[in-house]
Amino acid sequence: MNPGADADVRVAADAIRSCIASGGTLAMMCHVSPDGDALGSMLALHHLALSQGLDSVASFPNPFSVAAHYRSVPGLELLSESVNFPAKPTTVVTFDCGSLGRLVELGVPAAFARDHGQLIVLDHHATNDRYGSINVVDTRAAATAVVVHALAGELGWPLTREAAICLYIGLVTDTGRFQFSCSDPAVFE
Repeated sequence: MNPGADADVRVAADAIRSCIASGGTLAMMCHVSPDGDALGSMLALHHLALSQGLDSVASFPNPFSVAAHYRSVPGLELLSESVNFPAKPTTVVTFDCGSLGRLVELGVPAAFARDHGQLIVLDHHATNDRYGSINVVDTRAAATAVVVHALAGELGWPLTREAAICLYIGLVTDTGRFQFSCSDPAVFE
């Protein structure tokens, strides 16, 4: 895959399967001060990876806190503070993050992964810089949560209750509670 080009979800699923086979940790990150889609998408895939018995870590840059209305999101207690994030991860997955600059403190491991392993970018924003070694940027998706849901399906990972709640939070956030024009029948499905 050429850096900068967009891959479909199947390519990302194949890359993640390959990373899993190599035995590495899936290091997941979203942008600083995460919104519901960034936080929900990352935690959904983190829940699913853990449910599959995989080694997974999830974090976001400091300040390491979430808005009060996200404090009941399932899995917040599973997050690792940025100081505990792997220094040299071989597989990094980013969520709802248009550029490495939005990862600030975690940008060093992301750049390391891009240069020495896999940096998988999951997003739905047309403004994404395509900074990964694999970029799954679906600008037709209402939220990154939609991309994560499709990836879970490709991986054959059944949704857990916690992951489903996290994905729903991402959808609610980025569709304006299903009021924005991106709230098409596929979003409701």
